[in-house]
Amino acid sequence: MPELHHATVTWQDSGVAILTIRNAGPLNVLSSAVMEDVRHAITRVSADPLLRVLILRGEGDEAFVAGADVHEMVGLDGPGATAFITRLYGLCEAVRNCPVPVIARLCGYCLGGGLQLAASCDIRLVAEGTRFGMPEVRVGMASIIHAALLPRLAGWVEAKWLLLTGEQIGTEDALRCGLATRVVAMEQLDQTIDRTVDAILACGPNSIREQKWLLRRWEGESLDETISGTIPLFAQAYASGEPQRYLRAFIDARRSNDARPSLTMTPDA
Repeated sequence: MPELHHATVTWQDSGVAILTIRNAGPLNVLSSAVMEDVRHAITRVSADPLLRVLILRGEGDEAFVAGADVHEMVGLDGPGATAFITRLYGLCEAVRNCPVPVIARLCGYCLGGGLQLAASCDIRLVAEGTRFGMPEVRVGMASIIHAALLPRLAGWVEAKWLLLTGEQIGTEDALRCGLATRVVAMEQLDQTIDRTVDAILACGPNSIREQKWLLRRWEGESLDETISGTIPLFAQAYASGEPQRYLRAFIDARRSNDARPSLTMTPDA
């Protein structure tokens, strides 16, 4: 992959990619150039069939992303504003359309466009002391595009508080309302990410991709469509052979050594 000024990707042998937002200031703010580079990087990584997990993080520990670049925004006109917000839309959609789980590594500040980016991820692992907020109304604009994810994640009460006051919340409130998947001490954050990655890698790669696709599909369907429409996928999974391999590994592991039942067994092939 050609090197990008504002995004770097590190691959692990297991199919895990770590994408770091870089050269965006100490708080990793989202300028047009940053958004374009990060979107390009996510799109390229997502196209790799060997990808199993994507970890998205900011450079350093002062912030995941502390918002959009206000110095660029203050000079926008109508067409420029449309182009700018379309870039943020494209970045968040690239995350949502990634075919594997996307883990956000959150610490420091997660504000505005940064919170929209984090909300687009599947799992948000958070260091204690992280601050969340949507300050757009305090600078004369409503929160749009992926701010619409917040009521689904945090519930209407917390979403209204964030969007109508511009106030920040801490990790205790973020965990309570669902913005944070897990909250740990800063020194435990990377270990927690590693354990989460290991849990995903213990699952069938095809089933994980299919589950991610289903989760996206369920967002736009009625409950009845969601329930009935997945019946054919059960047979499709068996056609791939993956359920048989993982179930056989589970049964064999339980028989050997009189092991307690556990669904964390990974087949050799």
